[in-house]
Amino acid sequence: MRTVFKSLFPKLSHLLVFYWQQLKYAGINRKFRKQYPGIPLPDAYTLYESYELNYKKYMEDGELTAHEILDSVKEYLPANPSILDWGCGPARITRHLKKFFPHAAVSGSDTNTNTITWNHAHIDGVDFVLQTHEPPLPFTNGQFHLIIGFSVLTHIPASAQQNWLNELYRILQPGGIVWITTHGNYFIQQLSAVRQQQTREQGIYNTDYPVTGHRMMSTYHQPEVFKQLLEEKFTLIAHFDGASHPGKAGRQDLWIVRRNG
Repeated sequence: MRTVFKSLFPKLSHLLVFYWQQLKYAGINRKFRKQYPGIPLPDAYTLYESYELNYKKYMEDGELTAHEILDSVKEYLPANPSILDWGCGPARITRHLKKFFPHAAVSGSDTNTNTITWNHAHIDGVDFVLQTHEPPLPFTNGQFHLIIGFSVLTHIPASAQQNWLNELYRILQPGGIVWITTHGNYFIQQLSAVRQQQTREQGIYNTDYPVTGHRMMSTYHQPEVFKQLLEEKFTLIAHFDGASHPGKAGRQDLWIVRRNG
């Protein structure tokens, strides 16, 4: 009985937080839907699983993030780039990318079938593709000029990190850009002393969760270790530590790198 409860507790806790967010944001969400009745919005649980159950923030933060991403890398991109939002979720960022690069070829990929189905039905001008939890991605070698990975490696097991970096390298054009985030020093400091020690010892440490790739499974990266992984195939353009740059990427560490070769 204890084993069964232990396995069910994370899922029950996740559902309780979902119901709490439904109550917390009910008024804000009703007001937003009434004010913008024509904007397609994902269902409550789909949004909660990928972000925060706040439609106003989903739209406004998504547009702001898309603008900040493209502004930070535009000098490295051609006029009409090919862009992948890897782990796109319900298109929080993806839906805004063509506002800033109207002639770009934009794709989004995710492991959630319901999310990809919703994106296909409601977001125009983007090629949404269902992906698996393991490489390869359903894209050709060198297909993209820019790959965005906002809060994706943060939910991938430590053992799979190198394989995914290799895969991003494969589908990126030589000289192409990866804009990606990790849970660095700011988030490591929130862990218990035991888990902080595990992260220091392992370099990349992930918590356990019974569902692969779920947002409740978090992965933490020692910046020095992750930098070494990147440098095998990429040149570092910029790194912003979330502990000292709170305005970047929601306090996650932000990495901007260029593909070698």
